[in-house]
Amino acid sequence: MEQLAIATNLPPMASVFIPPVLQDDMEAALSDDVHPAWKKLQKHGNHFVLQTNNLDDLTEVADWARTALVEPERPLSKARRQAYQAVVNRTARWAVLEPLGDCHVLAVQWREGKLRGKFVVKGNGEMSYKQN
Repeated sequence: MEQLAIATNLPPMASVFIPPVLQDDMEAALSDDVHPAWKKLQKHGNHFVLQTNNLDDLTEVADWARTALVEPERPLSKARRQAYQAVVNRTARWAVLEPLGDCHVLAVQWREGKLRGKFVVKGNGEMSYKQN
């Protein structure tokens, strides 16, 4: 019985899919960044998937996406903007995201249950939640 209690206190295993349209940007992050989250990516079909139970990994990926939305290094096409938005949404399903300054974000805790709905990151960095 004691072993069961220990197993239920583990954080969930989150899966965050990164669309293929962001492959070039992701590879740039891989070459620039030494954060362990980027080394955990696996390719599944056309998508890349981060599977983790570490909030720091979710912070890294969500911050990467939100920063690209608010302060893009180059102009964002509609497809790339939607893909970055999807990464923020997929991360926010698993963890509570708190803004940190104008363009950064921090995953502060795990959600009790997987979130339904979506987060919208506006050009000024403001984040809002819309329920489905």
